Parts: sequence; C-alpha cells; structure tokens
Amino acid sequence: MIQSYRGPVRATDLQTKTETLHAFLRIDSARVVAGFVAVLVTVRLVVGDWGTGDALVTAATILLIGIFEWIVHLVILHAPEDSFRMTKLGTGTGHREHHLDPPALGWLLLARTDALVFSVLFGVFTATWVLPLMWITGSAMLGPFTTGYLLAVTGLLHYEWTHLLVHTSYRPKSRYYRRLARNHRLHHYRNEHYWLGVTSNLGDRILRTLPNDKGDVPLSPTARTLS
Repeated sequence: MIQSYRGPVRATDLQTKTETLHAFLRIDSARVVAGFVAVLVTVRLVVGDWGTGDALVTAATILLIGIFEWIVHLVILHAPEDSFRMTKLGTGTGHREHHLDPPALGWLLLARTDALVFSVLFGVFTATWVLPLMWITGSAMLGPFTTGYLLAVTGLLHYEWTHLLVHTSYRPKSRYYRRLARNHRLHHYRNEHYWLGVTSNLGDRILRTLPNDKGDVPLSPTARTLS
C-alpha cells in the first residue's frame, strides 16, 4: 500500500488533471521513480557519446513496452490464488485488492518498496537485452544501456501516472488517454481477461485481447474478485 500520503483516499475524489498531478507528486511511488529518472538523465548527459545504439534502443523499447505490460499484468498481477507466485511471492495480492475497489488509492499505485524494487529490476532487465544487442551491432555499451534504462523507468513513471489518471473523475481530453481510460475501465468492470494494457494497447492487439467492441466479450462475474 501507499506508505506515506496525505490527501484524498479515493481516486474518484480527484476532479481535475491539476488535482491529480498534485496528488501524484505526493505519492511514494511517483517520488521514488522520478528520483531514478532524474539520476539517469544526469548520468546519460554525463556519459554522452550519442549514436545509432540509442536510436535502436529507443525503437525497441517503444515496441516492448506494450508487450511487457501485458505479460506483467497477466502473469504476475493476475497470478492464480494457488500459484507459487501468489502463495510464496504474493505478487498479485495488492492487485486483487485493487480490483475489489479500483478507486482506492491505497492499492492503486506501487508501494515505496515495490517502486524501488521495480526500478532496480528494470535496470537488470534492460541489461539482458540492450548489452547483447549493442555487442551484435558493434555499438557502444554504456550510453545505450543508460538510455534504455532511462526509458524503462520513465515508462514506469508514465504507467503510474496513467493508472492514477484513468481512475479519477477527470475525463481526459486527448483521444489517446480517453481510449486508455475506456479500455482500463472495461478491464475492471466488464472482463478482466481483456484490455490488459495500461499505457499501450500494443500487447492487447498482438495477443488478441483487444475486442473490436465490448459486446464481443461476456460480462465476467470475476472481474472484481479475479477468482
């Protein structure tokens, strides 16, 4: 849960984007991830040596974000109750609470420790694919790795912001965020097996969990309980 936050306890209490931003900046996960972003921006500027590797990493990250979100959402957050992920690791416990009461801020965003762990793990994950790719293409290593890591944690910050925004009473003006908000509400209130993307629907498109119309999938009796 959110460990140190003073403000509205339900996302639906937030009526405007400004109110949402002010609340977001007081939440632990936003501060932790924003801190990582600031440090990585500084490191990347100090390292310099921009090149083709940065362009490759940027393009690959944009493609990977939607698929990564889809996998994490389904495999980790929606882990079955009797799975090792739930019984031993508890990876989906907070997310189940979130589905039971979607606007409750206590379960909507990452806790401080979880935000820290995810931010570190994103660096490890980035290294597993960026460094081999740079070696294959003969590009520099440090600069593109830092670029990839920066993009990953920026994506996490954007994920947290978007997830908060779409659960507030504010209705986004842009077509992009309106679509994300609609799809995420359908995930919560119509069928939890679809609309798994939060900041990107690419994973849903590729893995066929983005119906053409909400009526194409049944109203799920377990959308709130995940069981």
